[in-house]
Amino acid sequence: MEKLSPFLLRFNKTPSIAFRCLLQQKLRSILSIVGVICGVITVLIMLGTGEGAKRKILAQIERLGTRNIYIQSVTLNRDQTARAAELRSRGLRMTDGVYIQKSFPEAVRTAGLKEIKAGILGASMEFSPQIVASSESYDEILNLSIFSGRFLTRIDIEQQNLVCVLGNTVAKRLGAKGNPGQLIRIQNHLFRVVGVLTGLDPVSEEHSAIAIRNFNNMVFIPIGTEQFIDTSGIKSSSTGADHSFLNKNESVLDEMVIQMQRTDVVPHAAHLIQRIMDLLHYKADDFQIVVPLELLKQSQQTQRTLNILLAAIASVSLIVGGIGIMNIMLATVSERTREIGIRRAVGATRLDIITQFLIEAVILTFSGGIVGVLLGTAVVRFAAGVGEWHIVITFQALAIPLAMAVFVGIFFGLYPAYRAAKMNPVNAFRHE
Repeated sequence: MEKLSPFLLRFNKTPSIAFRCLLQQKLRSILSIVGVICGVITVLIMLGTGEGAKRKILAQIERLGTRNIYIQSVTLNRDQTARAAELRSRGLRMTDGVYIQKSFPEAVRTAGLKEIKAGILGASMEFSPQIVASSESYDEILNLSIFSGRFLTRIDIEQQNLVCVLGNTVAKRLGAKGNPGQLIRIQNHLFRVVGVLTGLDPVSEEHSAIAIRNFNNMVFIPIGTEQFIDTSGIKSSSTGADHSFLNKNESVLDEMVIQMQRTDVVPHAAHLIQRIMDLLHYKADDFQIVVPLELLKQSQQTQRTLNILLAAIASVSLIVGGIGIMNIMLATVSERTREIGIRRAVGATRLDIITQFLIEAVILTFSGGIVGVLLGTAVVRFAAGVGEWHIVITFQALAIPLAMAVFVGIFFGLYPAYRAAKMNPVNAFRHE
């Protein structure tokens, strides 16, 4: 320990010496870190934008449910409609879900949904909620919580009760009529409000093949009761296929959701459900299967690639800043040749010289990193507030550019420090 004490004493003094040397050239020091500041701001914005986009996509897909498999009716052209009629495809029905549950024990819940072309009588022109007929388990599968009252039940569907559940926005727009127990008129029939959903953050975007529904603006009625108000009759509003051979009261769905017991069985289940549906629909291609879990995996892969690309682009700015630091440090070494000679003459070692110049470079880049983080955070907050961008600043988004700035200081300051340490003490001392 006694042998190390002189070195530790010199090392403790080195930062203060380096800091005083930088203060002697304030303007040069400030100008040398401009590139680092810009690089750190760029990295911070890139990381914040990437994290915001990732969280937004994850929130959308999680709302769809990673254990869920969606079966949707598709719009058919004239030839496809004729082929579906020829094959006597029955369209997407709840019996398809029942058959899937019997064939695949891991399928724990099934829910159907049909969009209805109808409106609430007395509602303003600016307010047009989406009327849908659904089965009783739709709220459980989609994790819809009830603010007041209840959701639809099996009894409502079996007895064709004229009841409805309102989205939070719909209930607020209807005022007192939107409370449970009140009656609202949908087309020519009165429906009793039995429940109101808890408000959810609205999502208007579409992700891949499936739309994120705005449940706040929806009105749910028991599936089957749409026959009383649906002006389009038994024909599916999506496929356009002729289903006149179906039972009069049988509903052709726009969407069906199958919930699996575990996430790990979803890929295999999706493949099996595709085969089952092909058999039930005689390969009429009047449906499509969408798996949110697969969308999630694709999004994560895309996000990883995007993050690597953004990091590479942002790193260029830091490299440019590092080159500027090296340039300034090389000029500083040339200007301080006599100082280096004097320090060597009074006992400073090569390691002392390398340490001093490295610390100077690190101080410069670290200072630039701190300023860049502060300015970058301010820019991100301003952009998020004015432009309504979804940008998230995490601890990693702050730590990574700061660590990169320090690394740039060490990497680009190493050569000037080594060059200074290699100087001949006698020649350096005589330098004018």
